[in-house]
Amino acid sequence: MKKAIMMVLTFALFLFGDAPWFPNVRVSTDVGWDNLNQGESCFALYGDTIVSVCNTAERATVPIAPYAYSFDAGQTFTQIPFSDFSTGITWHTDPVIGVDDSGHVHMLIQYSAEFMNHYFSRDGGQTWEDTTRVHTYLGVDKPWMVVHNNEIYIVWQQFAGQTGIWLSTSTDYGKTFTDARFWTRTGLTALCMDENENLHLALISGNGNFYYRKSTDKGVTWSNEILLSNWYYYASYGDRAPINSITARGNVVFATWVDTRNGDWDIMGIRSTDSGTTWDSRFVVNDSTSGGQCKGWAHFDAYGGLHVTYYHTPDWPTNAASPFSFRYQYSADSGLSFEPSMRVSDTASVSHADFMGEYHICVSDSDYLYAIWTDGRNGDDNDLYFSKALLGDLKTVEHTHAKPQPHYLMSVPSVWTGNVVLKVAQHSEPLEITMYDCAGRFVKHLYHGVIMQSAEIVLASSTFPSGVLFIRLSSQHHTEVQKVVNLKR
Repeated sequence: MKKAIMMVLTFALFLFGDAPWFPNVRVSTDVGWDNLNQGESCFALYGDTIVSVCNTAERATVPIAPYAYSFDAGQTFTQIPFSDFSTGITWHTDPVIGVDDSGHVHMLIQYSAEFMNHYFSRDGGQTWEDTTRVHTYLGVDKPWMVVHNNEIYIVWQQFAGQTGIWLSTSTDYGKTFTDARFWTRTGLTALCMDENENLHLALISGNGNFYYRKSTDKGVTWSNEILLSNWYYYASYGDRAPINSITARGNVVFATWVDTRNGDWDIMGIRSTDSGTTWDSRFVVNDSTSGGQCKGWAHFDAYGGLHVTYYHTPDWPTNAASPFSFRYQYSADSGLSFEPSMRVSDTASVSHADFMGEYHICVSDSDYLYAIWTDGRNGDDNDLYFSKALLGDLKTVEHTHAKPQPHYLMSVPSVWTGNVVLKVAQHSEPLEITMYDCAGRFVKHLYHGVIMQSAEIVLASSTFPSGVLFIRLSSQHHTEVQKVVNLKR
């Protein structure tokens, strides 16, 4: 259904976080309807378009889910007060957003804890059409959504009727959905899809445990549950849930959650190096041992770099005067180790609401890592802010610490024409070599196995796409990526 929406230009406020993060840009407006505490943000990318949605601490009384778009790669944003009054429900909550292979926007809004609607836009969210009820039965909560090409995958916990974890799938850009319960547990869901179209699900269960399951057929069947860890959590000002995240690339799956077993909030991480079959021991990601860290989010870029963002405060327990900053850490070895944290937000500021939302995510394309978070620096309410950093600069900055020079296993010409030779040094661990295009899309598997002695792989450039390509070599304890330009012949 069409919805007329008033558009209001956002004022951009430029400040500075730690290099190489770009100046902070304010996403929220400061006029008219915006006297709300915005939080729990989600955003998506397509070229120079960035689309964002969030809920508000006042969602029980104000029927608004603030929606924003930027058509200039985040230099400026326009934010509009999205409302669907046809539902008859004030609560516009738990919003999720994605972009399909045509650049169309897909938005998911939960109404109170009753049902979810999917919305479709062809113009970056300036107008909406084709609203669809995702699920027939009432009693839904904590959904998450993955948009892939023309497909949409939505998971949530159902706490009425057939309780458990459900998956709803659309293969026609959200016009129709089919759903089914596949797990009788309930809790907080986190869902991602890797480059081979496998779905990975992490669940913070109400029984105090953290579980994992995987689907290799787009949700038709799921692996048996794996118990990853127990969890401990108690709320304090600004955060109220052990929110989890999950990301996967190659054979590595990495998950996080917020944990208080050490006496305050920590971002706990856990990883698998065999596509989720077995898992290493849990560990604390954040490098600060004082105060609290919450709302962690993990994300693999297209080249295998692992990025984690989260809030930090020096206070514990927290209160209305606690300063919060938004921070970032990088891992070059798929989560085996992390570099020291840096600040994304240019300042630490208080939160003007006890609720800052349960998640704030980070996203990447082939060039940048992007972040949007809530921030109380304006002194009256919490607003959304945006920043980005070049992936290459992040990796360069993080590796300026005194370390041995890395030992590279792979050697390949940077310019391809005719037959080219990929050289691989001896390595005791099984390794995988894969190719991706400049947008991070999987192209081809080049090798999988153990290299007992130095080997050469002959590749015909004519059998690969022309232009910029990336070759990724990965094993359990080593990852490297090389950029090549294929001229063919």
